[in-house]
Amino acid sequence: MSESTGYNGWSNYETWTVNLWLTNDRYFYDELCSILKKGTTPNKCADMLEQWVRNECEFWGDEASIWSDLLNDALSRVDWLEIIQNNL
Repeated sequence: MSESTGYNGWSNYETWTVNLWLTNDRYFYDELCSILKKGTTPNKCADMLEQWVRNECEFWGDEASIWSDLLNDALSRVDWLEIIQNNL
């Protein structure tokens, strides 16, 4: 599968996975809703969401390791604005 074809209607697997977790876990969903209410624009919401998710992942990304490298690579592929736009 190439990245240009997307995944399950989303731009890529990473974006689909993050959205899936954000919308299927009560704790994550509550935070997503809070960010949607706080943000002034979709772009601002996307920035806030990315920052929040990355902060939640600090345990895995604190030190150089295979896990932090893989996690940071995956998160860099997420289309945060797409998630926001699909949940407005």
